[in-house]
Amino acid sequence: MKTKLIFITCAFLLCGINAEAQLLKKLKKRAEQAAERTILNKTDEVVSKKTEKTIDDATSKKEKSDKKEDEDTSELEASNTALTKNTEAKKAFFKEDIIIKMHENGNLNQTQFFDANEVAVRMEDPKQPKPGFIDSEGYMYVYSEGEYQKTGIVALQSQGLMAPTMMIEAYKLPPEPFMAQFEKQQDLGVTANPFNGIVEFAFIYKPDDFRYDDFNETTQTLRGKTYTKFEYLNEPGYEGSYVLFDDQDRLVEIYTKTSEEAELIDGFGSQGQAGESLMVYDYKPVEVKLPKAREVKTVGEGLMGGVMENIVKGGNTGNTNIDDDDYDSSNNKGSVKSARRSIKNHKVTVNDLPESYDFNWQLETEMTLNTRKKETIMMVFLINESASYQATKMTMVNNKNTGTTTMLFDMDLSTMVMFMDAQGTSFLQMYPIPEVKSSKESLDDYNIKKLPAKTIIGYTCEGIQFEDDRYIMKMYHTLDAKIKLTNFLNFGSQKPSDFPDMDSRVLDQFSNGLILEMDIIDKKKSKNNVNIIAKALNQQKTSIKKANYKTMDLFSGARMKKN
Repeated sequence: MKTKLIFITCAFLLCGINAEAQLLKKLKKRAEQAAERTILNKTDEVVSKKTEKTIDDATSKKEKSDKKEDEDTSELEASNTALTKNTEAKKAFFKEDIIIKMHENGNLNQTQFFDANEVAVRMEDPKQPKPGFIDSEGYMYVYSEGEYQKTGIVALQSQGLMAPTMMIEAYKLPPEPFMAQFEKQQDLGVTANPFNGIVEFAFIYKPDDFRYDDFNETTQTLRGKTYTKFEYLNEPGYEGSYVLFDDQDRLVEIYTKTSEEAELIDGFGSQGQAGESLMVYDYKPVEVKLPKAREVKTVGEGLMGGVMENIVKGGNTGNTNIDDDDYDSSNNKGSVKSARRSIKNHKVTVNDLPESYDFNWQLETEMTLNTRKKETIMMVFLINESASYQATKMTMVNNKNTGTTTMLFDMDLSTMVMFMDAQGTSFLQMYPIPEVKSSKESLDDYNIKKLPAKTIIGYTCEGIQFEDDRYIMKMYHTLDAKIKLTNFLNFGSQKPSDFPDMDSRVLDQFSNGLILEMDIIDKKKSKNNVNIIAKALNQQKTSIKKANYKTMDLFSGARMKKN
């Protein structure tokens, strides 16, 4: 079955706020989203810039030296050096031996033998005289010229996302549990998905991940064992496809049957091929012994590695203080597909946008993210109190070469417009504003108290603090400013808040005041801490003119056209 890569991270960008999450986590996420949207939408720009720099550095050396670096080989290494890295974290995840048989249109193409003790795979292909291997760092072992050689080209962290994402799209698996586990592996410092998802799926997916509207659940008994079957619904061209779990809730089969009408990118332009694919998971004892191998750097590996190490998180410097609640995707079931569907059904075009969005106030703020590099983002809220839109202009302080992104919410059109200016190019992208579900949570679990007043940019501000066992959030607002900004935390909602049973002290901040500082503290993960503080408030007219931007169609090869 032919597959195409779908950019899941872009869909996640559009999923909106999880209305079932805890209050403070929701507030924190809303503050972070301004930065996340900027970073996600600028990934291509960052990659491009770093690639150009790396290529410039590389081509400045002599051609002979470059060739020697790429083709350099090492001595034969011990069989399983990969398991010396993050051993405990790897074995905590990979808990059981598995034999995986991969079929395509009725033919057995490959068998993978996974040894949980060695955290390694042996791959047997009927067309290959010698088996291949993969270790827990993602190194591929291939028999060549009388010896085993291993290469790390697929061990780059980009492969830990791209290859499994292709598998998820081909088999139409829910991406939410995979993305949550991918984030956890990165936080642990473990090389993410070294086995390209094929082995990892067995330890990620559970029956509960399929218990929502897109699947029909049935049970069946075979040879005294009970199996739970989830048949695909709402997947045109995938009729008859299913996922099967055994009586121990272990993944045992993933089967897809596609027609030529199957849309591999969920309506964004690519039709599939008719065919059948089947992966069978059999939980039997397996013994894998990695051979001694010579590491061989393939052509381009050094260049690609130099680029990716500056862009993709991961590596071997993880955090053992992990809270599994942070990676619970149970409240996000179907969110990616819903976001895709929302984009597909979004009928607003660039012609529907006004020629100009006009503002008369600017609230300049600084957002500091407590990451390893202490990232700082300048956020300027563009305000027009009489309009049904608002915008936030963002610039990375640490790397201004990434340009500026302005995130605008047009409530009349229910559309978010991203205006991006970088490297001499200006373009826009449009997304539907996701609907926020009604929340049923209560404030009873949170301690709310007043904070001492303080002065920010010349305004006297009252303070209020929320606290539970995980988060502390402090907000300072003023009633003295000439304007108010009710959706400081909502990033697009015209309502002061969708929180239920809102304390009157909080309502004053959202409805009557102007928030000038917000400080969010994660008691368990300091890297999640966020501070936003106002730097200036100016009555200043600005405009965003549509004609100055080209329109980029994100799902058609990033084509741009002039407005």
